[in-house]
Order: sequence, then structure tokens, then C-alpha cells
Amino acid sequence: MRQISIRAGLVPALACLLGLAPNLAHAQATGSISGTIKDESGAVLPGVAIEATNTATNSLRTTTTGPTGFYTIPLVSPGSYTVKATLSGFSVVSRTGVKVNVSETALVNFNLALGGKSENVDVTGEAPLIETANATLGIVIDERKIVDLPLNGRNFTQLGTLIPGVVAPPPGLGGAAGEATPGGFGNATGGFSVNGQRNQSNNFLLDGATNNDTFNTGFVLRPPPDAIQEFKILTHSYSAEYGRNSGSVVNVVTKSGSNAWHGGIWEFNRNDKFQERTFFVPDTQPKPKLKQNQFGASLGGPLMKDKLFIFGYYEGYRNTKGTTSNLLVPTAAQRSGVIGGTVRDPLTGQPFPDGIIPADRISSISTKLLNDFMPLPNSGTNRYIVSPNVVDTRDQAGGRLDYKLSEKHQMIGRFLWSQTEAATPKTVAPADQLATAKLWDVMVSDTYMFSSSAINQLRFSVNKIDAQPQLTSGLTN
Repeated sequence: MRQISIRAGLVPALACLLGLAPNLAHAQATGSISGTIKDESGAVLPGVAIEATNTATNSLRTTTTGPTGFYTIPLVSPGSYTVKATLSGFSVVSRTGVKVNVSETALVNFNLALGGKSENVDVTGEAPLIETANATLGIVIDERKIVDLPLNGRNFTQLGTLIPGVVAPPPGLGGAAGEATPGGFGNATGGFSVNGQRNQSNNFLLDGATNNDTFNTGFVLRPPPDAIQEFKILTHSYSAEYGRNSGSVVNVVTKSGSNAWHGGIWEFNRNDKFQERTFFVPDTQPKPKLKQNQFGASLGGPLMKDKLFIFGYYEGYRNTKGTTSNLLVPTAAQRSGVIGGTVRDPLTGQPFPDGIIPADRISSISTKLLNDFMPLPNSGTNRYIVSPNVVDTRDQAGGRLDYKLSEKHQMIGRFLWSQTEAATPKTVAPADQLATAKLWDVMVSDTYMFSSSAINQLRFSVNKIDAQPQLTSGLTN
């Protein structure tokens, strides 16, 4: 049966975000920066000009403090920022290395001292360990953890189990073999269970757009760790901007280009050199084969400095694995009618003499089916043990463009593609089994800032699954 899923989401949001309201509109793949500006005596300072500059792209966001000295900059792309506060008659104060995470608010407070405009004060400080801007529970898994921590099969969702309340069920995440597939092949993509909820209760977002496989209740596309900036799993009390599922919200942000070219190549190999022989494989047979290669490359950088950035990746997966089957099959004597024991004639109810079925009573159709599809024993009296090689071939690629038309107008375009082909040789089936899946996802986002308190974001996304699970009849249906 062919499964095709096409989903499109159009998310227009006119976020009339007043300077006193530090929250967002619809579900976003962004964070925010907020804080309060005071003088040395502790009095709040209204009208302070705040600038937040992305250190990777030099993208600038500005706002001013309100009557209470409070400011907020919403819809900020995750990354490292320099925040500067300026007010006439006071020294200019800036803080570097402000880390903005997805679905979190970076709190940056300043105390301004009297002084001239020529005076600059650099402030250093650690980010607070507790998120105080909202009551949502969750932990951000950043780029360093995603790339450096060991992952069996390079499936980033395995890192979700580092978070309290998150448990991977045995079939989830591809199990111990790390063989989780993209969408279209069962609930191996379902991920994890959060706070006792089913693993089908998670809501997967990719750059703020839906990434949910409605057939298998998992994610559609799974970018490699080297293509992910960070992700956050919201486990409890997340705001109404998310919704949809009762479990968790998995908010993934893909990497973007910057003013410096960066990239990498990788190759991960597993083979049968250090693998123990399967218990059921006799010594007379060779050890089941295992050869797995997972390789790829990524590259990102500027096409136009401070204006147009690109990031792309490719990853291939090749796995040949011997899968052992231990089958009970009839012997050559049993096929000819020599069964032994008491065998009754279905027409008369009387036992056949000596437990032998006469040759003229054996169906020619049954004989042909046994000869064509049921092998003779190769181990012991009536056991057939075989370890055919299952060949799993996967390829995926993706690209992202970030275009800054102006300081007020920015656009993002992203395209992801994946295909999978898994071939299982026949043992007692009439034909080899073949499973195929092709998936793609496209997303376009347009953000326009009318002012520091009025932002419009338009997002359009489509993803598609064209999957044909394993066929056992050898026929296309």
C-alpha cells in the first residue's frame, strides 16, 4: 500500500508586541532578549536605546525601554549576541556573548553610570540557570552536545533521554541498533515517551514548522546532527502557542550560514570484526555479515557579506546486515509422506498404515509449494538456519538560505530531501521484500518589523511522504 501525506501550514502572525509584553505570538523557532535598565541608584531608566547584534551575521535588532525601564526583543534567531545600551548623559554599556536559545528568553539587565558618550563599559556575566520569563519546563540541547555526544545511528532524538521525565521505549529511536528511519517505516520514528505519555503524543517542529508524520506519529525528516543548531524539548506547562499534542514539543532549529565559512566531513563505520557470532548460527556457517557506513559533509557561509547566507549538507547511510532466521522445516522423508506416528486420513478418519501417507494422496500443488518455497533442513533433523544480508540504503540532503533584505525585513528558505530503500532477501517468502520511501520538506519564512513593538511573520511549509512499505507477495499493489 502506498502512503502519501501532504501537509501545508500557513502561519501569518501580526505580533503587536507592546514594550511591556515580553511574550511571542505563534509557535516559533526563535528566542528573545529582555531586561531592565537602571541607573546606579536603582532607579529605572526609560528611553534607553537597546541594540542586539548577532556576532555571526551582524544582523541588528533595536528597541527602547519603556516607562518602567523594561525592554524586550522578540523573535530573535538562536545564536550569540552583543547587547548594547545607550542613553544620553550615561556611559555606553555592552555585554558580549549573550546566548539566545530556542524557546527561551535571555535576560540582560544593565546599570548605567553617569558619563560621556565616549565612555564604553563592557560587562561580562553568566546567563541565569533558571528560565524566569515563563513557567515552561524543558532543556536546550545545544550544538556542542549534539555533535560531541555519542549517538548510535546519529539520531539526535536520542539526546532527549538526557532530560528528566523522558524515556525511550525499546522500539523507539531504532532500538539498541540505532536504526531509526525517516518517516514512512513504522513507529521507529516515534521518538520517546515524556512524563508517562505515549511516544505518539509528541509534537515535532522544524524551524517552527510542523515535522509530524501523521501515519506513524513520529517525525518526517531527521536532519543529521551536523545540520542542527540546537533543539529544545518542552516537557511541561508550555504556552498555548504550541498545542496540538499532550506529550512534549520538540523544537528543532537547523543551522544557517554566517559571515565565516564553516563546515565538516564525517564517516562512521561499524563492521563484524568485533561482533560476536549469533547464538543460533552453527559453527558450520559463516558469521553473519555487518558493514555499516554513515558519511557526509556540510558547508555554510556568506554569499553576500552581512546579507545573504547559505548552508547545505548531505549524508549517506549504507548498511549490510546478516539477519539470522531459525526455521522449522519438513524433512525430505516428511515431504514424501513418511510422517511417523499416527496420521489420520481426513476422508475416513482412519490412521494411515505406519504413519505413511500414500503418494497418490499428496497434493501436487502442496508438493510444488514445498519444493519452491520451503528449503530442506541444513542443521539438525529439521532446522533451517540462514542469515541473509538485508541491505539498507539511505540518502538525505538539505539546504537553507537566509536573506536580509534590510534591518527590518528578513526571509528564510529551506528545502530537505530524503530517500530510503531497504531490500530483504526471501527465505520462505515467494519473493524478496523491498521497502522504499521518498520524503521532502520545504519551508519559506518572511519576517517584517514595522517597529520594535509590531512584527509580522509569515511562514509557509509543505512536507510529503511517499512510502511503500515492505511487500511480501512480490506483487505491486
